[in-house]
Amino acid sequence: MGKLIKYEWRKQRTTRILILACLVAFILLFAAGMLIKRDTVVAVSILIITFAGIFGIFYAGIENLVILNRDLKTKQSYMLWMVPHSTYEILGAKVLAGILQMVFIFLAFFITGVVTVTVTAASEGSLGELLRGLGRFFEEATHSNVDWGVFFGVCLLLLISWINVMVVGFLAIILTRTVLLNARFGGIIAVVVFFLINFVIERIYVLLDSLIDMAPLSGMGGIKPFDFVFYLIMTILAFLLTGWIADEKLSV
Repeated sequence: MGKLIKYEWRKQRTTRILILACLVAFILLFAAGMLIKRDTVVAVSILIITFAGIFGIFYAGIENLVILNRDLKTKQSYMLWMVPHSTYEILGAKVLAGILQMVFIFLAFFITGVVTVTVTAASEGSLGELLRGLGRFFEEATHSNVDWGVFFGVCLLLLISWINVMVVGFLAIILTRTVLLNARFGGIIAVVVFFLINFVIERIYVLLDSLIDMAPLSGMGGIKPFDFVFYLIMTILAFLLTGWIADEKLSV
């Protein structure tokens, strides 16, 4: 399993290099703005780092699906499914590699963002004063208004939901490239199947939620235990179904 994860991790190396190169460029832009004492340049660099980080995390998840689609289209990549490992191990390695890629990108941009904002807030100038004012406001708000239970609950639910989206994407691609074989416009069909599966999942969620009518967790806002359980079960079922189809159609 470890070797499979390393293999999948190496496939995304080019993306990591490009993202880190862009991050270095943004840091240099920030440093230049600090040296010439131009608040506009500093502010723009911080905004770019923020939005680039969000885009990078989003792209990392999409890239995982692109790699799987490529593995089913090229003869060389197709050999991956003939190695002496179960399809569940192969798919599991792809999911874990995708999660690691997103965590890597998040940490790189998060640490950079914290450092740049901290340095800016400690500097002289109108932008530094603004950030210090925002820092004081946030400090006061965290003591009275911010519900950390809701914050961590939402973050956990977003992580589970994003993993669910990734696995459903795997299922849509496997269905398109195996059951429908080499259908024309396979990529477009996979996208349609992906949205159809997600639509069905959401309809099931609405139906079960109305039947169960479970109360929200204490200190977690409107988040219910059902939300976590439902998306975990859907993720597991989608993963098992994907593995079963791949095992039937791809393994030797």
